[in-house]
Amino acid sequence: MPLAILLVLILIAVLIAPWLIGVAIAAAIAAAALYGTYLVAAAVIAIAALVVAVAWVLITGNSRQEKPEEIHGERKACKYCQVEMAASASRCGSCGKSSP
Repeated sequence: MPLAILLVLILIAVLIAPWLIGVAIAAAIAAAALYGTYLVAAAVIAIAALVVAVAWVLITGNSRQEKPEEIHGERKACKYCQVEMAASASRCGSCGKSSP
């Protein structure tokens, strides 16, 4: 029922003022242009963020690399994966299993 009322109102508006069709088309074109502007702005912001992120990684260098474990004293091998570790370590840094 509400859809029928809406269609009748649109029909009346078109019959009384045919220029409303031109206004509706112009509004649709303007909305599409604004949406396009939004998409371009979003793309520019995304590209700028990507450039900043890449520059940040290049400037900071390889600071996120794991540093070798500094162990002084005796060493032992993990009984599961045979990786060398500190004698005082309770868990293997490679496999994560606890070794006595």
